[in-house]
Amino acid sequence: MDARIFNVHDIFLVITIFEVVILAAYRITVPTKAGAGNLWLVLFLVAVALDMFANLVMWNPEFPAAHWVKQEFLAYLFTFTHFVRGPLFLFYVTSLLFSRRFSRLELMAHAMPFVIALTAVGVLGVTSYDLQSRSDNTLANSIASAIWYISSVVSVIYALVALYVINRYMVQVKQRMSSVPVSEVTWLAVLSICFLVSWTWSFLVVLVADTVGGEVADATGTLHNLIRFLLMNGLVFYNLAYAWNLSLAEPADTAVAQTIPAADDVIKAIQKGIDHYQLHLQPSINIDQFADKVGMPPRVVSQVINRDLGTRFFEFINHHRVEHAKTLLTDPNCARMTILDILLASGFNNKSSFHRFFNRLVGCSPTEFRRAHLPQHGS
Repeated sequence: MDARIFNVHDIFLVITIFEVVILAAYRITVPTKAGAGNLWLVLFLVAVALDMFANLVMWNPEFPAAHWVKQEFLAYLFTFTHFVRGPLFLFYVTSLLFSRRFSRLELMAHAMPFVIALTAVGVLGVTSYDLQSRSDNTLANSIASAIWYISSVVSVIYALVALYVINRYMVQVKQRMSSVPVSEVTWLAVLSICFLVSWTWSFLVVLVADTVGGEVADATGTLHNLIRFLLMNGLVFYNLAYAWNLSLAEPADTAVAQTIPAADDVIKAIQKGIDHYQLHLQPSINIDQFADKVGMPPRVVSQVINRDLGTRFFEFINHHRVEHAKTLLTDPNCARMTILDILLASGFNNKSSFHRFFNRLVGCSPTEFRRAHLPQHGS
């Protein structure tokens, strides 16, 4: 890379560091409902800023810094930030979505990789020069190379786990039908994918430097700075526009509770949606459509189904679909209908979910149920 201090490529890092620090300060001083997610975000931002600062100083020989800072301190800082960024991002995503706290044992388990890496740096005397060159056959150089590759792989794994957590959250949202806008989670998923790309690219940077080198390696590293610049700007935008009320924990909210109509009225409206409108027979029905049809807020319908009916929205809908299917299966006038015809007429859109719910709620298969109640039906 160009050794001139604050060349055009370094400006990307300087601006990004400044933005990250400002966002971290903003999240510390401005109260939010994000809870633990806010703390993990601040720690993640600090780690990102330190990581980019280490990168800025390490690759600029003209940067004014003491020798021990450039050779020893930066080695520790680089190693720490590269291994800690993945766990901190996962903690942020998990805490933001599920409002959960991590046990001491979990934190210790996640801390093991960077503790081992920092110990190796200290014991073997790995310096920033080793991290930059990795060209000698010394043990310190081998460890430095391992730090580059392993930290990138570990970060990629954490990004993948974060995407899994987001997917799990979306599954639970569909089950509980929270009123959280999909755009908020979509943006978080996009950010996770971007971090996945960035950390995968950091692995590519090292691989290209070791196998190709020269201008290609410099261009790959410079492009990575641009990627991080765009990525952190995306994170700033996300935190200013979204990430305020995603938690699935949903503790008792007195303000919401006070606006809920009488439970009996809501239950009557829900029952009308089943008996009169037969909304359960619509294959693509969701809580918003159901609530709109019965004239109730989606969150109210969801809460009453959970609290007073003791089930979840889709469980409730599928229960009535199965009851409708049982009616058709025992009706002699429907004897010519196939099982496929019945499941479609009952609001299901695929065989597997129909058979799964029917077996669970009735205790036998649809075919067995029909044979037991319509003996004249062909075996």
